Amino acid sequence: MSIDNYAEEMVQSLNIDIAERKVFGGTNNETMAFKIESDAVGGKYVTYNGVAVNSSSDPYSFPNSERSYLDIGIGMETNKLTDRIDDQSAFPITFNGVECTGCGVSNSTVKIDLDTIMPNVTYTFRAHAGGVSTTMSFTVDNDTPGSNQIEKTVNAINEAFKESFQKAPLVDESGNITYSMKDVNGDPIEPDIKQYNSNAAGGPINSDGLIDFDSLEKGQYYSMQVNAGGTVRTVEFKVPTDDEVPGAEDSTDDDGTGTDKPVDKNTTLMNIRKALDDTFGEGKVKVYSDGSVKMKSGESCGLSNNEINNVPTTDGKSIDMGALREGELYTFNLNGKKVSFQAGANAEENVKALQTAFEMPWSFGKSTVPYINDAGLVFYDEDDSNVSLTDTAKASQVDIQNVNGYSKNIMQLVLDSAKALRDGDQQLVARYADLIYAAQGTLSIAIADLGTHSKFIEFNQDRLSDSLINLYTRQNDLESTDLPEEITNWKVLDSVYNATLQMGASVLQQSIFDYIH
Repeated sequence: MSIDNYAEEMVQSLNIDIAERKVFGGTNNETMAFKIESDAVGGKYVTYNGVAVNSSSDPYSFPNSERSYLDIGIGMETNKLTDRIDDQSAFPITFNGVECTGCGVSNSTVKIDLDTIMPNVTYTFRAHAGGVSTTMSFTVDNDTPGSNQIEKTVNAINEAFKESFQKAPLVDESGNITYSMKDVNGDPIEPDIKQYNSNAAGGPINSDGLIDFDSLEKGQYYSMQVNAGGTVRTVEFKVPTDDEVPGAEDSTDDDGTGTDKPVDKNTTLMNIRKALDDTFGEGKVKVYSDGSVKMKSGESCGLSNNEINNVPTTDGKSIDMGALREGELYTFNLNGKKVSFQAGANAEENVKALQTAFEMPWSFGKSTVPYINDAGLVFYDEDDSNVSLTDTAKASQVDIQNVNGYSKNIMQLVLDSAKALRDGDQQLVARYADLIYAAQGTLSIAIADLGTHSKFIEFNQDRLSDSLINLYTRQNDLESTDLPEEITNWKVLDSVYNATLQMGASVLQQSIFDYIH
């Protein structure tokens, strides 16, 4: 248990808060980044932002794994295509925790004992791969007696993997979009393309530079550029339909005439406020009922319509590939996700560009799917990444075995070494000692990187202090008074003044009025 405590202490240390920021949480500032969870058989595993650290060797495939940045006055910029901050234009203030502590598993795979799978029984397990953590269920039917039961089991498990991991939709050269995943009710997901009403003639910003609520249309998506103190961001929001307004019963007026109700301003304001919080950070930029947008300091933000090339579509479910213009950047909203892509010269290039756009993290995410072969081995065809499975507390569990492989995360290695020690496997304990020593190298590099950032801050503090002193000196030279010189000038002027008075008294003779009191 004392070895387990070391892992607990490391978790506590890496969940540290400084200046109300979770330093190793990436963009997660709400919950603990690292946690130690228990599986159904009493084992322990480490998660980062809710996903097992063994599930991927790519530290940036985990949720909220991006860094948070601070504008240090050198001109923070964003990539217009991705709306992501340029790493060279700002200073990172939070970091990717698994990039520091390690993630993934070396040379591993997972094996499911297919012979133990019974027909017409629902099995459930937890799968972690590529930064995705999901609970999966499958059932092997026995409707065809004498058929190959292993083949049916493999097909059922692979179909469950596909439904759980195929996040990004697929598009063909005709522009048809299909999903392999299903919704919460088990029904197929239908594509729903929404255009952005963002061109100058129909954008949300009027000639006064305010959000024009009266011109907004229900159910439409809008895009605008917000300039908050020199930081320019693209902000997208949706105007709610009547069904999306809390407490709304129908889309007619109280008199029953059938006239559409006006846009619900309060819900629209909530949608815009959430979009601003997601873009700039919670509470930093606010929207008001008069259509103005202001920073926390009260300074008004500059608003302008964001002109967008909407993707051509005929039925709202597929893309008109023939209407795409080569080299043009198109943007649309697909089932609540923003998609931007640059059109190519032909349908093949457009399919590739769209598929890449679908797999971007801010859209649907990359859709590599684990699969199982007829020997029960589960594979994940992602460079330097693995899949890990854990049992759930359900009644029907899958017989899962980890085949080879060791964790690359230092805390997971400590937990695994503690288990090996409890099992009495001295040889494995010695192996884990070497692995922990090697994992410390990754942590040392991360600490050195933090030290570099600290030195960078100190260097800039000294540089700014020196610049301030130089500015004060320059200001003193330009504006301040030279006291010795001014005193001398004052004495000269005083003497001139007295001499002038004496000369005046000599020229102008005294009269009777000088003696009247």
